[in-house]
Amino acid sequence: MATPSNTKLNWTVLVWPFFYIIVLVALPIFRNVYASSLPHYILYPFQNMPLSVLWFGTLGGLLVSLYSIITKKEWSGPFSLWHMFSGMLGALYGLISYLLIVVLINAVTISNTFDRNSVAFDVIALLFGFGQSTFQSVMKRVTHSAFGQNSENN
Repeated sequence: MATPSNTKLNWTVLVWPFFYIIVLVALPIFRNVYASSLPHYILYPFQNMPLSVLWFGTLGGLLVSLYSIITKKEWSGPFSLWHMFSGMLGALYGLISYLLIVVLINAVTISNTFDRNSVAFDVIALLFGFGQSTFQSVMKRVTHSAFGQNSENN
C-alpha cells in the first residue's frame, strides 16, 4: 500500500545512503593504510575479496530504496527501517552472491584461473543488491534443495 504523497518524508531515509557511501569510500583507504598493522588472521578472509562487490551491492540496495521512494512513495512507518538498512542488505547480498559464485566456479573447475576481479561479479552484486526479494527467494530455493524442504515451514 502506498503512503500518501503529502506524508512528510523521514529525514533518516535520506541520511543513511550518504552514510553508506562514506563507509564505502573509507573502506579502501582503511584497507590500504592500516592493512600492514592489523594481524593476519583479521585480514585473511577478506584479502581476495574485491571491494567493488560491496560497492555495487550497496549501490543496488540504494537504487531499490530510491526507486521505492520515487515510484511508490513508500517512506514512512515500517518502510523507513527498510530504507535505513537497504544499502547494508545490498552489500551483504552482493557479498554472499560473490562467495556462492566463487564456490560454484571452484567446484566445477579443476584450476583456479578465473578472474576474481571480473566486472561480472560487480554486475551480479548490483542485480542482487537491487533485487533483494529475488535474492531471498533464490537463497530459499538453494537451501531447500541442499537440505531438503520442511513442509511445516513453507
